[in-house]
Amino acid sequence: MLKLNKKYIIMKKIIICLAILFAQFGIAQEETSPEIKDALKLMKLSNATVESSLQPIYSQIPEENLEAFKQEMQPVLDEMYLKLAKVAAEQYSHEDIKALLDFYETDLGKTMLEGQEEIFQASMQIGQEFSMELMPILQKYMDGY
Repeated sequence: MLKLNKKYIIMKKIIICLAILFAQFGIAQEETSPEIKDALKLMKLSNATVESSLQPIYSQIPEENLEAFKQEMQPVLDEMYLKLAKVAAEQYSHEDIKALLDFYETDLGKTMLEGQEEIFQASMQIGQEFSMELMPILQKYMDGY
């Protein structure tokens, strides 16, 4: 029972985080300039962990509905990536974006991309452990000792 509740709480947190993330990035699609197109490509490459973060949600959807869910969710993901691309295009020059794309074509860049999912999963676990360790300390100081 405790294991089921823990999974439910984790799933609920993931859904809430993703809902907030998707709400922040809801915009109309307009991929006109070469800078935005390249930045969009960069965001999709460098944020490959988004797909792995959705796996717990996918596991909650019946198999017969999963493809329809993914299709309906794709425009939301596309909008999120476009918004991230616009932020990247404001932050970096087009030359910087092209250099980053070139880097991801190198062996080291490919290795880095391949390791992202494992690092993401580990960071999620470490973050949860950190939160559990932090809570008693936080509570102690919130209560005034």
